[in-house]
Amino acid sequence: MRVLTGMSNIMIILVALASGCSAEENLAVSETQSISDDQAVAALVRGNNEFALNLYEEVCKIQESDNIFFSPYSISSALGMTYDGARGQTAVDMAEVLHFTLPVEAVNRAFHSLTETMSSGDLSGAESGDPFTLSISNGLWVQDGFNLLDEYVAEVTRYYSAGVRNLNFIDDPEGSRETINEWVAESTMNRILDLIPPGVLKEDTRVVLTNAVYFKASWRNQFDEHFTKDATFFLTDGSAIEVPMMNQTDYFNYSSTEGCSAIELDYAAGKASMLILLPDGDIQEFQQDFNADKLGTIRRRLSSCNVSLSMPKFEFTRSLQLSQILRTLGMESAFGSGADFSGFTGSPDLFISEVLHKAFVKVDEEGTEAAAATAVVMGLTAMPAQPVEMNINRPFMFFILDRETGSIVFMGRVMDPSA
Repeated sequence: MRVLTGMSNIMIILVALASGCSAEENLAVSETQSISDDQAVAALVRGNNEFALNLYEEVCKIQESDNIFFSPYSISSALGMTYDGARGQTAVDMAEVLHFTLPVEAVNRAFHSLTETMSSGDLSGAESGDPFTLSISNGLWVQDGFNLLDEYVAEVTRYYSAGVRNLNFIDDPEGSRETINEWVAESTMNRILDLIPPGVLKEDTRVVLTNAVYFKASWRNQFDEHFTKDATFFLTDGSAIEVPMMNQTDYFNYSSTEGCSAIELDYAAGKASMLILLPDGDIQEFQQDFNADKLGTIRRRLSSCNVSLSMPKFEFTRSLQLSQILRTLGMESAFGSGADFSGFTGSPDLFISEVLHKAFVKVDEEGTEAAAATAVVMGLTAMPAQPVEMNINRPFMFFILDRETGSIVFMGRVMDPSA
């Protein structure tokens, strides 16, 4: 198997198990030749971002007061590989939940183009100290002797660059688990460990699809460590804690609109940025009506401004079990005995057993490091104006965005920087 290094902070794993159900025709496919790569990528990014915010809303319901971090792109990519083999109502349900609005071939092509646009290559850049690394990799793990259709293998290999490897889930499920977890660790610079817990892979496991993302980038305008001081951060319950706060004054894209202050911090090479949203009031209320349209409005209203910025350093790892969340969003048919993934083998003998996700993020004076895995991120000539103050001293949302496409690679929420 060709092991590809992957972008940091989140990995999702889909485990497909043997089942029995009837096969139907695949989701209707229209002519795709007339859909350009640019059109397909734009449609995919819109859909992925809508799915990201739907997923964030559901995660917030489960983790009401906790820090949140995940990679929507990693999740969408792993589920995209799975969607390629879905048929009938299962394909319809997956497309609706994932906001895939294109025929499956165009979705695959768009994922390929988008990954090539965003990715900087493999992990060698991070290992050599390059200021920007975004590495994305996929894997297809199959029970030895369990035959997948050549067409399916060809498509995930071509469009997702997925390395294909046989394992013995039947006789050695724990050894198989360790092998996949080692791939995840290697693909995320050892930031994502033990993605698949003991007991998840069983004797009836037949297919596991994995995606790994690794991101490490320096700020374009780095913070001076000498200006980092302990300061107060206010929690939602009214209490306060002391945390290390980084400080700098410079020109950033900034706006005060839609009930929040927003600031965009560019990474080196200009390929990605972090967008931070600091709600004017309670973050729980702000999240209730936050959607892709509002995110787009905030981004369009950003403009260069002299900002005196204070923000906390933070580092944490979060795990998500996504199966129930995806069912709640409408993907129920993919998990039961009526699932139709006959595009994998030619017969409806697979269903999704688990969708696991784990992500890591570290933000400090130099920049950001993030990793994820999934198994199934103007100059002015006049005198500087008095800087606007933006003190990020209370809970906030943040996004790591691809600058060219607007794709949400990672997103999260910081309720307590010390947690």
